[in-house]
Amino acid sequence: MQRRKSFAVRLGHKSIQTNLRKRPSLNRLNRALCHGLLPITQNHTPGCFIIWAVSNSAPFALVEAFCTSQPASGNPAGVVLLQEWLPDTALQSIAATINQAETAFVCPESGDTRRIRWFTPTTEVRLCGHATLAAATVLKPSQPSTFESLSGPLTVHPTNTGFALDFPTFMPQLVAENPLKNLIPRCQESYQDRDDWIALLSTEQEVIECIPDYEAISKLEGRGLSITSPGSNSDFVYRFFAPQAGVPEDHATGSAQTYLTPLWCTKLQRVQLRSQQLSPRGAEFHTELRTNRVYIEGRSNILITGTIRLP
Repeated sequence: MQRRKSFAVRLGHKSIQTNLRKRPSLNRLNRALCHGLLPITQNHTPGCFIIWAVSNSAPFALVEAFCTSQPASGNPAGVVLLQEWLPDTALQSIAATINQAETAFVCPESGDTRRIRWFTPTTEVRLCGHATLAAATVLKPSQPSTFESLSGPLTVHPTNTGFALDFPTFMPQLVAENPLKNLIPRCQESYQDRDDWIALLSTEQEVIECIPDYEAISKLEGRGLSITSPGSNSDFVYRFFAPQAGVPEDHATGSAQTYLTPLWCTKLQRVQLRSQQLSPRGAEFHTELRTNRVYIEGRSNILITGTIRLP
């Protein structure tokens, strides 16, 4: 196997900063091609390697978000850190290769602003909770940090256990004549928000036992379908299906909290809720309803870090 050509320079941290300031061309090369700073210690002298690669690549991580206390829980998401935006076709190709429910692409813009975009294996979506939590887990901001997105500014707040997402809320509207009953026979009420349909069921067991008709769900207008009910060990439970977006059943859907939390806060007359997503992997959320916003807190774990070749 032919090894990729690269060169490495060992420098102290202060020397790195000085050289980058004095040599603009080196700074441009670093921004365009640098894999990152890898801390090392040699002969008891702290230093680092800067590695520039001839081929184009970017830092990559796989993170499971909204985990429970059990292993292999939550929703795995890809996170790719870019220095400049690629064409949409390239982003879609990378997301299809990573092949997780969503991949988050993060790229710096003016000043300290970062923009975040989310792609399933087949399409771009305008809001994704678990991949935003995954991106925050990789970037590890020590203070509240805001991403610009298709859904407006999204702020991430560090907490004692991880991060809380500050997302907009969308109160779902009750739809007359319960149109989802033909699709979900146990559906008691049908709701719709700006992207999704919501079927309200009576019990957690009904949510567990639901066998989704993916072909019929894919014909619904919008992104997908949530089914939800009161929970046995939590305030409410739900599952989420989006075959039309390339995600038959999602493991953990943070964006669904933007309408499920307002719905259940209204029904339960509370503003702080704990919920569970009853997907095969399982997920757990703690949410707080504020004025036109919802705080969504969850745990996350980094599974893999490395670099990914860009198209």
